[in-house]
Amino acid sequence: MSKSQRLTTTFLNNLKPNAKTAKSTDYEVNLSAMKDSGLPIGVRCLVGKSGGKRFLLRYISPQIPGRKSAISLGRHPETDLVTLRKIAKEYRQKILEGIDPKLERDNQTAEKTMTLARFFDEVYLPLAKQKRSWKDDAARFRLAKSIHHISIHDLTAADIIKVQMEMQNTVTIKGTPYAPASINRVLALLKTINRQAYKLMDTPLIADKVSLLKEDNVRTGYLSEAQLKEFISHALNHEDKSIGAYLVLLFLTGARDKELRLRLKSDVNWEEKSLTIPHTKNGSSHIIYLSDYMLEILRSVPHVANNPYLFPGRKKGKPVGQPRHAFKAIKAKMGLPDIPGDKANLTLHSARHTVGSLLASQGVSLHDIAKQLNHADLSSTRRYSKLTVGRRREIGSRLSDMVTAKPEIRWE
Repeated sequence: MSKSQRLTTTFLNNLKPNAKTAKSTDYEVNLSAMKDSGLPIGVRCLVGKSGGKRFLLRYISPQIPGRKSAISLGRHPETDLVTLRKIAKEYRQKILEGIDPKLERDNQTAEKTMTLARFFDEVYLPLAKQKRSWKDDAARFRLAKSIHHISIHDLTAADIIKVQMEMQNTVTIKGTPYAPASINRVLALLKTINRQAYKLMDTPLIADKVSLLKEDNVRTGYLSEAQLKEFISHALNHEDKSIGAYLVLLFLTGARDKELRLRLKSDVNWEEKSLTIPHTKNGSSHIIYLSDYMLEILRSVPHVANNPYLFPGRKKGKPVGQPRHAFKAIKAKMGLPDIPGDKANLTLHSARHTVGSLLASQGVSLHDIAKQLNHADLSSTRRYSKLTVGRRREIGSRLSDMVTAKPEIRWE
């Protein structure tokens, strides 16, 4: 082809089909080299054996050094020369700016086909696995299965409400309706996913249009001062001394069940009279300052060889399990009802309510209580200065001091 040949529609119409016997599917015509083509370098016309003609821009990727690439510019005659020149120049400009137009277009195509399920698996979940509760998110997301197929870009508030309505009209595997709190956790997860997609993929933000259900399931069960003394007495005389000690420390410190049960002996600093929880629910470490009474109880826990846990369990090298049966037995001795599901029913989590309630009754400030219980979401506490170690020790010892008639520890 002569470089003096002008690029015209007639020229393109007259291009002959590729020979049937040719080894390659197409032959190429360098349109950029034609006279007055008005095209940037790299534009080709590929002619197939059936006579079909398509336009390509060949280039070296600016994002992947040395990689040869090509991007489609359309087909003849659907794409006329004016449009061809416009598209080719736009792509060449992107290349000069360091953008690979094919990679950009492929990513945009992938985003458009990104379903809610794909976004959860490929984007949200890998990030969520940085927190310990990611398996809970996976379980809750399964309850929204009816909207998994929806594009992350097309998700609407109505879709999230649909999940809410489905859960309200469904029963759990136990045959009971989903509680508002359970439904809210699923809705909150979907709202969080939408906010993340909004930040990462510029999807519509619809999370704020969805309101959570009203909950009336805040637990209020806790022990009074007299009941706490009786509880400690029964716990210290429990047949399993490790479980007994654990229950007493749980109700004297207000620590979270799992965070206390999994503590190692090395987490106790006997000289500083403190117990360190390296990783709490809040994602940060927490120090509990121990009273002499608490240390006395810890020293009385029977030693188990080759078991690193502060409260060793019966299984080799393992900590005590969640002591539901022991706790239920102690409640029975105290004449306290056991009504699962009742808001006022005492559970292991009631230890935190007990500590918070009794400290408040002694005039301890909400800020100090928040520090003791390792609360992270009490925004009002952030306005105050940090507690000194001395103040923390005083708060940590307050309940031990309240139990003035300390039950005798008979573990010899």
